Amino acid sequence: MRTVVQAVIICVLCLICGAVSPGQDSAKPVAVTLCDLYQHPDRYQGRVVKVRAGSVSSLDIGDVLHDAPARACPSYMRMLVIFPDQTHSGPTLQLVKDEAYRKLSEALRYPGPVHIDATYEGRFDAAYSWRENKRVRVAGGAEGGYGKRQEYDGRIVLHQVSDVWSEPLPLK
Repeated sequence: MRTVVQAVIICVLCLICGAVSPGQDSAKPVAVTLCDLYQHPDRYQGRVVKVRAGSVSSLDIGDVLHDAPARACPSYMRMLVIFPDQTHSGPTLQLVKDEAYRKLSEALRYPGPVHIDATYEGRFDAAYSWRENKRVRVAGGAEGGYGKRQEYDGRIVLHQVSDVWSEPLPLK
């Protein structure tokens, strides 16, 4: 009888410790649209997000046509997707290098212009958002912005990419 009681107590303690362990859900991505990120950057600051976006021959994303339903967004951000080894701030995520990552890499190395659509999952960092033609600072964001010349208002530090589609664009 004593052994059964001890086993039950150990099981209950394990369940309690597992339920309150820190960081368990911190890496679970929040599905958002680009417009959500533009309008409420403070809500998603530092969180892992999952967003569908488009670009041309780079990881400079900004195609809000993926938002469903398609609608005009009253806010805007110049956004960039970067790889974890390109940042020195915040907790780093392990980049998943699977088939979708290979397709993205091939599209980025394509010698001509190429349209890239993908679902990006990673940590969202925001410095500024544009509202009513004014650049508004986001609390906790980098001073000046992101990128080599700080020309981007926000970034996603990539953890995983999925649903990659690319199509070469005609040369002019």
